[in-house]
Amino acid sequence: MEYEFISTDNYIRCLGVIKELQNLPSHSHKMALFYGKFGLGKSISIGRLATEENAALVRTLGTWTPKSMLCDICFELGLDETGSAATLQHRIIDELIESPRPIIIDEVDTIQSSKHKELLLIIRDIHDLAQTPILFTGMEQCIKHFKKDAHYFSRFVKTVKILPNSKSDIAKYCKSTSIGISEDLIDYFHMKYANLRQIKTLLIRLEEYCENNDYDSANMELLKASQIEKQHDI
Repeated sequence: MEYEFISTDNYIRCLGVIKELQNLPSHSHKMALFYGKFGLGKSISIGRLATEENAALVRTLGTWTPKSMLCDICFELGLDETGSAATLQHRIIDELIESPRPIIIDEVDTIQSSKHKELLLIIRDIHDLAQTPILFTGMEQCIKHFKKDAHYFSRFVKTVKILPNSKSDIAKYCKSTSIGISEDLIDYFHMKYANLRQIKTLLIRLEEYCENNDYDSANMELLKASQIEKQHDI
């Protein structure tokens, strides 16, 4: 299976949100949240968004301190990483005022505990002072944490829940395989597997099976005969 980026429905929705944030007038709040279950293509989508929209993508770490977080943001912005936390924060704000760019904070759940509260406040201040779009991504429960702080949550222009992948998304993935995938098999994937990681793993196994047994396409009957789902506990 040759990997290629698939513009899923979730990606298209999130792309629309980040473009909306960038087009808002100055002095508008410009925060958004992209959240949902794992395995639905969130990481791939935001990686592509960062590239397409020239966003600084920063993945949270449980070991972050204010300074180490700011160093990571500076690194993604191509800025000097030396100095105190206050110096780094001012450097980031000045850079974003001069050269506006969105910031994506991935896996925000990691810094939503009370011991990390200062980190979220620093990000809020960067947003407020630089008037820069900030997109958070996280798991399903992260929105509940943000809602507990009405003052913070009021800055969110959009919250986008990642939805189970549509049949059209799955069909796009199936087209990227080296074998033909029948319509009944696409229907089966859509009914049974909401997780794209599972579908991609299954397609790779199915390709291997077809190659080893001289098949150039697969349907529901062949999938059952192959016993791939049972053998690999997908």
